[in-house]
Amino acid sequence: MAATAGVRWFVGEPVPAAGGKRPIGYGCPVFGVDPGPPKECGPPAALDPRRAPVTEGQRTAVRDRAGAIRLAASHAGWCMTGSQPECARRPASHEPTQHDVDAARLWLDRTEASASTARLARPGDPGHVGALLYAARLDDVCVVGYLEQVPGGMGGDEIVGLLPDGTCLPD
Repeated sequence: MAATAGVRWFVGEPVPAAGGKRPIGYGCPVFGVDPGPPKECGPPAALDPRRAPVTEGQRTAVRDRAGAIRLAASHAGWCMTGSQPECARRPASHEPTQHDVDAARLWLDRTEASASTARLARPGDPGHVGALLYAARLDDVCVVGYLEQVPGGMGGDEIVGLLPDGTCLPD
């Protein structure tokens, strides 16, 4: 078995409601051992033209808190302080389940975010379908990310603007 890392390129459909006319190209990272057939992957949240713009100053202001959001979602209760006995032995990583989503929601609610959510990614969501998708609002921006494996697995996250209704993820 060979370890792999790379990018699978996709072409997304334009968003008609946002006046999109041209397809959008984007890449989805590939991690792991023999990943098999490609999983469907949606475009990064930043490509959603409905989102409010974000300045570099806004990104810088929330970068440290964004790390806490990522930790809460990726560890979902496992080894959150570093001093817990379970930190000595990391559990095996696995594809996210609804149980992992529920744990991530619990830990995301304990962060400094004014609103947060988690779910299994669906077609059109950022990241791979079936990944743990999470989002948290920090001030006037969102941290949106996904995890292919939990706890602490590979994935990605972005600091992006709010949607027009003030949320971070569409329903």
